[in-house]
Amino acid sequence: MLEYCVCPKCERMIMLDSDLDSGFCCYCGTHILYSEAREELLNGLRSAIPDELAIVADLSELIDEEDAVDDTYGLDECKEKRAEAQTFLGKWDFGGAFKAFSEALDWYPNDFESRCGLMTAGILRLKDTENWERYLSECVDKIRSQSDWNMAQAALEYTLDIMKKFLSKGGRYVSPSYTIGFFEKVTQSFPVLKQTAAEILAHCLNIENAPLTDAARLDHETSRFAVGNCPAEPDKNLRRGMLVVIRCHCDVRVKESLCRALYVYDRAVWLKAKDAARIGDAVELCEAVTSGEFPPADVRVVLNTIYDFLMMGGLEPNATEREKLIFLASVYTFEQIRRMERFFGGFLFFNKLYAEIYLKQRGASLISAEYKRIQAKIAQLSDS
Repeated sequence: MLEYCVCPKCERMIMLDSDLDSGFCCYCGTHILYSEAREELLNGLRSAIPDELAIVADLSELIDEEDAVDDTYGLDECKEKRAEAQTFLGKWDFGGAFKAFSEALDWYPNDFESRCGLMTAGILRLKDTENWERYLSECVDKIRSQSDWNMAQAALEYTLDIMKKFLSKGGRYVSPSYTIGFFEKVTQSFPVLKQTAAEILAHCLNIENAPLTDAARLDHETSRFAVGNCPAEPDKNLRRGMLVVIRCHCDVRVKESLCRALYVYDRAVWLKAKDAARIGDAVELCEAVTSGEFPPADVRVVLNTIYDFLMMGGLEPNATEREKLIFLASVYTFEQIRRMERFFGGFLFFNKLYAEIYLKQRGASLISAEYKRIQAKIAQLSDS
């Protein structure tokens, strides 16, 4: 089973198979003993994690004992398994904790503390990211009181904090395409955690879909390290995750940096391939942010970024405007370019491209009303 460890030489967070006595650091290549690397992690935790994070280790602190229910069949056994699971949590043995919390719930399915622990361990053991949303949903669905809600929130705070520590050490999580539902539910159900969730999701989106950009802050070798199952190719539908970041992240600069990393850095690849899915995803992102639910600053970030993607804003090296027009006129259909007019109709270059594509349509002519309308807009923008 893969376990969190820290390389004693380069001090990066890695994962090693606990069934093997030794392994290699995926960053510096050092041959290390599993026991030494694991102890390095635990020593760092003892010195780095403040006392208040000890949720951590004992979720029962958040329960009002006066509200506890009377003992029923299986509750004593459940408490024993729960205590065992909390010991595993304190050692960052999330696989062992998940198994013990599962056994606790088998004895007493209504134990909310074990339900929160199962969610925490299930997310942090990293083996089945496809089920993160289910673990969270099962926990939220069983909330009965304010104290239960506080416990679930504390469990999530601990979980997200561990994720951030892992990512800050160079680790990375599985593709957001598997976990976007989880992040959406966190931001919707626990508003106080939406900034932290948005930070983690932004990092994962960037690493998975734009691994060679400056914003990724990982070199090519490092970006090979991942946990879980990754798709065979970059995700072409980034709108859903991007909208969560735009809606929940408080830093406009981060939003712009991420949007450009996802949509602009490899634009030539998608446009040359005439990838309708990627083009449609970009237009749908524009439609979503102009729905009236987002502030003007966020709308400007998205529209300017997507314009640079779809219209190749900023002349490409050694490319004239005419060459760009000829290339893009071969990329878009008339239906696609007409759909973009709502967002880019105020750009001179867009209207020139619109005219080029319109003239390729059956029945189009230089004296048609549509062509005259486009030319009037070009003249207006040229004079302004």
